[in-house]
Amino acid sequence: MVTPLTWSIYGDTVERAMKGAFYDLGALAKSEVLASPNPDIRLWDLFYGRAAGNLNTFRTLADRMPGTNGDAVEEQIFGQVRPGVENHPSYRRYPIIAAKLPYSAARVRGRLMSAIADIHPWWRRMTIDGGVDRAGPAELRALAREGQQRFEHVMRPHTLAAMLCQSLYEQIRVLAEKAGKPGLEIGLVTGYGDMSETEVVNDLWEVSRDRITLDEFIARHGYHGPSEGELSSQTWRMNRAPLEGLLTSYVEMGEAKAPQLVEAERREQRLRSERELLEALPRTRRAPARFTLRMASRLIPLRGSGKSAFLQATDVVRAVAYRYGPMLATDGVLERPEDIFMLTLEEIELPTLPADVRDRVAKRREYEADYVSSDVPDLWEGMPERIPLQTPAEGEARTAEPVTGTPVSPGVVEGTARVILDPAGDEVLQPGEVLVCRTTDPSWASTLMIASALVIDIGGAMSHGAIVARELGIPCVIGTRDGTNLIRTGDRLRIDGEKGEVTVVEAAA
Repeated sequence: MVTPLTWSIYGDTVERAMKGAFYDLGALAKSEVLASPNPDIRLWDLFYGRAAGNLNTFRTLADRMPGTNGDAVEEQIFGQVRPGVENHPSYRRYPIIAAKLPYSAARVRGRLMSAIADIHPWWRRMTIDGGVDRAGPAELRALAREGQQRFEHVMRPHTLAAMLCQSLYEQIRVLAEKAGKPGLEIGLVTGYGDMSETEVVNDLWEVSRDRITLDEFIARHGYHGPSEGELSSQTWRMNRAPLEGLLTSYVEMGEAKAPQLVEAERREQRLRSERELLEALPRTRRAPARFTLRMASRLIPLRGSGKSAFLQATDVVRAVAYRYGPMLATDGVLERPEDIFMLTLEEIELPTLPADVRDRVAKRREYEADYVSSDVPDLWEGMPERIPLQTPAEGEARTAEPVTGTPVSPGVVEGTARVILDPAGDEVLQPGEVLVCRTTDPSWASTLMIASALVIDIGGAMSHGAIVARELGIPCVIGTRDGTNLIRTGDRLRIDGEKGEVTVVEAAA
């Protein structure tokens, strides 16, 4: 569930940024870069308080691009290809793409790094150094809009890099297949080291070894936290309790788990896989293959960097809301400080809120209470029908068949399951347990470090959880769709990250 304030920052902004990225690649005309109110032509939209991607629109755009197609995008980002769908390649924009794509690909790293270099010190001034705390009402309103603008500024090159990464992954997969090495692509897209998520893990490890202070860690990574995409949640700079629990687990881990050692091991794995691929390819294909692998090593690590930057931008908006809400409540405009999250950015920007603002908040609270009592399906056409929350009843019979998904990080592990649906409210993962969850975001990286394996409902080989799992050397099965419904905390699991199978060896009592 997302609040109105969160969606007013993300919704149309991300839509424009994603379509802008496809325009930069040449797949869209300038007239198509808009945030339409029609959900059938959007890339994503909101349904009963939940954001969802439009697979058909993603497929249409992918089918316009060389080096990828609708099936590849649906499988590698969303986890699986729906039965009965087909690729419909379109070549009419190929001349435009041929002109624009090389230029955009050459510039994307510079564009992204420039935005990141601008946003991080601004985030630190506004949050860690107290800039928001010293701001008055007019300044706070301006800062909220500035946060949204900076968010959009970095989201466009971030999306561009993500789409290029997906295309590169598909090209590497095809190379491995043509070399007679299917599956080798998993070892070819890991061990990069220079990733923001692994930097978080490295720094937390350093805190656990008393080599840097927790204050230093917060000054670098305090914008992360449970459910960090939702603005009403509290990030680590606001609440350190989740970090302190993680630190206890890190202290207990032996030096063999040191992130630097894992990174070096993953890098060696990638270099071995590259040699294996090149030796298996004909000589005429080796130079293009080296170029593709080199581009992947430049762009794939940027996936996390872009996310970190846009999370910093939204964290400033969060800081504004947490300061401005109490002001409005003290003045009697809002009933409670937290009601500010029931407003939109456009409403917050007004010097004087509408006279019916309390009625608006009350009505939106009613919608929230209604929506949270049900769920939407994983897949639908048109408007979804609401369904009961998929929580297995105690004692309910479960299938003995393995839970299956996409194998994205190899290894075979047995361990006890910990199902986490709400990272802010559920019990914390214990060292060595198998994390079973719906999806992940950058704040999960430090938690993934203590897991023995991952089982994730939503995502594919190029989604966040898969990339981090490979970097940390953790067996992972992703795209299970219903793993969190079929597995319960306490189940003894066997995870095969090479076959994409999760078996309940022993059910929880």
